[in-house]
This record gives sequence, C-alpha cells and structure tokens, in this order.
Amino acid sequence: MAALSNSLIFLCFLLLPGVLAFAGPHGESYPCPYDCPPQKETHLHMYLHQFPAWANVTNPNEVAWQGWVADHWLLTKGPDPNNNIVGRARGFHLLTGETSKDWYISHIYVFQDDRFAGSTIQVLGMLDGEWSIIGGTQAFYNARGYIKYKEIPSTMSSITDIVRELDVHIFTPDTSTAVHGIAVSI
Repeated sequence: MAALSNSLIFLCFLLLPGVLAFAGPHGESYPCPYDCPPQKETHLHMYLHQFPAWANVTNPNEVAWQGWVADHWLLTKGPDPNNNIVGRARGFHLLTGETSKDWYISHIYVFQDDRFAGSTIQVLGMLDGEWSIIGGTQAFYNARGYIKYKEIPSTMSSITDIVRELDVHIFTPDTSTAVHGIAVSI
C-alpha cells in the first residue's frame, strides 16, 4: 500500500507542470494574462565587432585567459568598425564545450549614442544565432527581449574582425521613457 501511495504522489508531481500549463483559458499568455501593463518595443539594427585575441590581430578588443575571454566589443550602426559607434559590449565569453559554438556569452551593452546614452541591456546566450535580453537600465529599465544575429564578412580587408549583424528586439514597460530627465520616443 505504501508503494502505491508513493507512486501516486510521484505521478502527481510529474503531471503538475502539464496541468498548470493548461489551467488557464486558451489565448492568454503567461505570465500576465490579465491587466498586463502596456509594453513598448524598441527595434535596433546594429553590428557587433569582435577583434579576437589571436596572434595575427594587432588591436584585439578582448583578453583571453584559460578558457574565458574578457570582452570590450564595438557596437556600430554599420558594418565599418571605424564609423558610427553606438556603444560597447562589455563582459565575457566562456568556453563550455568541445566545439567552436560552445561559447557562453554574458554582456552588458552600454549605449553611448545621443538617443540612448548611458542606457544598458544585459545579454546572455550561446554562439547559436540568438541571445536573450534579461534586463536593462535607463531607457531600457526592466527590459526583456532577444537578439538574432548572423555573422557577415568584414568590410575591412586590412584588419581581422568577426562581424555580427544584430537584429535587436527590446521590450520595456510603457513607463520606460526617461533618459537624463527627458522623454525618449521608443
């Protein structure tokens, strides 16, 4: 009898996530099905420039040390790393496996352009084409979202950089509009 009751309890714990997932009316989204605060989406198109800490790179923007690398990558409006710098990706990437795609990324994007100067977003993920946005400050306070990217060829034949074209989608509360005390249309 004890084995049967233990099995039923175990079975209930296995089924609980499924029951909770289908408990609400269809068409309502988690986590805010009722009276959700209004959201704003900011869509940015940028380029990320990584100058790896390789022997053939004269001015790397990262420092490697025993399986992890500290980053200070460039964010630009276009594919040229020398023009229209809008911010920096500061953080690290860490080798977590055996392949070239097994790098864990943790960055804070610090914006320096006029529109979002001083604002930040926190970015996490693997080198698989998509990263998560899990927070931010100033114009992007309480941010969530995602970044889809693809690697593109460098426009500079005289330098070695890895260029990623970023498609950034940032969702913030409707009240996330203050930067330096003024309203920002996002």
